[in-house]
Amino acid sequence: MMVIERRRTLVIVERKLAQNRGHHHTQITALRTMLPNYKTALITGEAYDGFLGISAATLTISSLKAPKLRSRLKHGNPLEQFGALLALLRKGLLFHMPVSAYGRQFAEVVTNLELGQSDVIIVPTADLDTLESSVDLHHILGDAAPRVILRFLNAELGDRNDRVRSARLREVRAKLPSGILLFTETEELADHLRRDFNIPIIGGFYLPCSVPIKETPEERVLNDRFRIGVFGEPRPEKGSSRIPGITTALAQKAVAGSAGRLEIVVQGSAADFQKHGVYEALAEHQASGGAVVVSPQDNRLSPKEFERLFASVDAILLPYDTSLYNLQGSGVIQDAVAARKPVIYTKGMSMMSFLDHGNGLAAETDQDFAEAIMRVASDPSAFREGTARAAAYLQHALAANPFLRAINVAQQ
Repeated sequence: MMVIERRRTLVIVERKLAQNRGHHHTQITALRTMLPNYKTALITGEAYDGFLGISAATLTISSLKAPKLRSRLKHGNPLEQFGALLALLRKGLLFHMPVSAYGRQFAEVVTNLELGQSDVIIVPTADLDTLESSVDLHHILGDAAPRVILRFLNAELGDRNDRVRSARLREVRAKLPSGILLFTETEELADHLRRDFNIPIIGGFYLPCSVPIKETPEERVLNDRFRIGVFGEPRPEKGSSRIPGITTALAQKAVAGSAGRLEIVVQGSAADFQKHGVYEALAEHQASGGAVVVSPQDNRLSPKEFERLFASVDAILLPYDTSLYNLQGSGVIQDAVAARKPVIYTKGMSMMSFLDHGNGLAAETDQDFAEAIMRVASDPSAFREGTARAAAYLQHALAANPFLRAINVAQQ
């Protein structure tokens, strides 16, 4: 009698999944492509509208409140502990505090979907809440729990309180089940967590972002302008407030330079370019007939619209804050490498394995960034071989994903 093996299930947890925003939707597609023999199910957040299929469960923001107060009560300084105690008493939660934000909910999904040890739950943008919830899941279900794969993207891990975050990490480390496997996107972040917290974690878990890898250099319609792209929603850690200063420095240099006319393509909302907006100072360049022109672009584009806009630029500008981006990665870097675009980035950034192929220039001051842009614009062909090497490296990194190795070993 032939026994038909049950098809394995991959449950993808993405609380921030939303249409036309961020790289989260591309992670879902990538994971489904990487594991085509798995059925997939989604656990999403409140912003999800069903565009990738029905969600098996919804993780609410309110679920985080009690666990946050619990962590402050347990690990905070005296003032934080007192404030957390008062809040828990006021909410009537002091004697009914959940162990984790989502552990019980994860266990319900496992039961409802009839998951077993051969199935996988993966959180591609994990934080301390999902880590604690995964440990709680294994405590609830024991040996019946499926494997859990967690992928961390930044050192804050969803908790900006250094004292509390460190205490939570050490507490989880002391009771981490073998059925939970930990990864980071960047090697730099993995090194940090291993060194400071003795956490068994593997770096290099990269997923494709918004732009597919180009086999040949992008051939775009040429005009009289060299276009530099500033992509994504403006945020302080991405150096958005530096764009006006860099643009001013560039305009001063471009007048005497030989790079031709330059165009800065900047994503943002209408309010970002208006009075009191982060890009208010760029207004003088928007209708300028000078050497540098600013072209505002909507930051709410469909995936196809974003890909077309990305393809239309000649180089990428990343004046990111290295106090955060010395450990965490950037999807825009992956997109730039995939599209074979030179990258002008802040010295000291992470993901140097993607940036050290002769495919970009590092800078620190606004003047440095302006000079680097001028260098790339004056001779774009000088970066062609470097961008090809970087694209080949990215292709190898995606194919050699340590997550796939872990899945294959577990199946043997």
